[in-house]
Amino acid sequence: MPVFQLHNGVSFMHEVKEFASDLSLYGIPYQECEHWLEVGDCESRNNFVLYISVLSQQAQSLLHQVLPLLKEYAVSYRLLKNDRLVDQSNGLTLGIKDAGKVIVIYPCHAKQARQLARELEKVTGAFQGITPYDSLRIGKVLYTALDTGISYHIPAAYRNKRRKGIIGKYYIPVKLLRFNPKGDIYLGVNIKQFAFSHCIIKQARAASYIDRYGRESVHKLFWQKSVLEAIQHELPVPQVIDFCSKGEDHYLVTSYINGQVLPEQLRDVYQTRIWRELGVMDKARILSYFLQITETIARLHELGYLHRDIQINNFIIREDKVYLLDFELAYYMPAGTPDPPFGYGTMVFMSPQQRQSEQPRVEDDIYSLGVVLAFMILNPADQESFSGNIYNALVNAGLEAVLLEVVINCLDPDPVNRPSLSSIITLLKTGDIPEKIELV
Repeated sequence: MPVFQLHNGVSFMHEVKEFASDLSLYGIPYQECEHWLEVGDCESRNNFVLYISVLSQQAQSLLHQVLPLLKEYAVSYRLLKNDRLVDQSNGLTLGIKDAGKVIVIYPCHAKQARQLARELEKVTGAFQGITPYDSLRIGKVLYTALDTGISYHIPAAYRNKRRKGIIGKYYIPVKLLRFNPKGDIYLGVNIKQFAFSHCIIKQARAASYIDRYGRESVHKLFWQKSVLEAIQHELPVPQVIDFCSKGEDHYLVTSYINGQVLPEQLRDVYQTRIWRELGVMDKARILSYFLQITETIARLHELGYLHRDIQINNFIIREDKVYLLDFELAYYMPAGTPDPPFGYGTMVFMSPQQRQSEQPRVEDDIYSLGVVLAFMILNPADQESFSGNIYNALVNAGLEAVLLEVVINCLDPDPVNRPSLSSIITLLKTGDIPEKIELV
């Protein structure tokens, strides 16, 4: 099962394949727009959109099958600029809503959409891709938006099936908590020995993702199980219950932590206020969460692990205790495993070095902690609005100078200049924070 050691220190950087050259090869004019190459008028939207999903290692081959057909139909479309962006999209780094949408096609009308879908299915049947968010599968790697009003012929193999029955021998999924193209997360009931207790069932969907080293979603899920088993008696994390399979899919079953994710907890504290309007006790409560987070990461590092996906949705608060989740991207420093590390993370929380797939280091987690602290102070409505000039936003929110310095230093582009976790912990515990904020 495990595929944790592949190259023994050999660089895992690869030459990026730019897709502009493929468009030029077929004489197709295009414009660049952020991380897209756009052909035709991609601003006029309609209800007939089609998506093509493909793995990064197959993307260029798929283009040579698809581009002549799209040129013949004279439709507008956009595609990701290169295979690195395809990797990032499939890895959810560009956001779950855009994951897997490597090519987005805008047919002019319903009849053209049906005709083009039939032709595309003929030339894309040999490829693989992940399942895009909020979409209907109508071919091997072909999808459309939900509720288009168009009746497509969908082969039986691609029709959506409701998952029923028991996972493994004892686990019944009762509620979908989060859709993920690579595998969903369910709230379940554990009926082993008539316990009837809640559990979390995390899926690795078969053939949903393959990285350029041949590792699939199941390998990341099994790695998470291994990490949790190594640290679960040392840190506030979910406890491993089981690892099992059903059909070709695999599942990690862990204990259920009945609490609120960090953003929900913050909204309860802030209500309609901003940082400068909070009382001392509310500020102390928020900083106590951040102190717990920092101490947990420090202990994780002492155990030899980097987390590499420290972001606000990976913390659950239960009775003011912070629990850390999601260890699929973790890296074990003493053994250098996985080698190469599993890729990417959550874009806005990643250090510049992690975005460039450099060798993992402690300072990557410290950078992410700085972003988490900024988020906790600004309390944005969502991650999409958490962008722009964070420094000015923190100043406008009334953040005390000593805490502002922590954020600035954590986000220093040069890892050498980032503070140690011990210095952050000391500051939070004993530092002269203005307004005499005392941690609870």
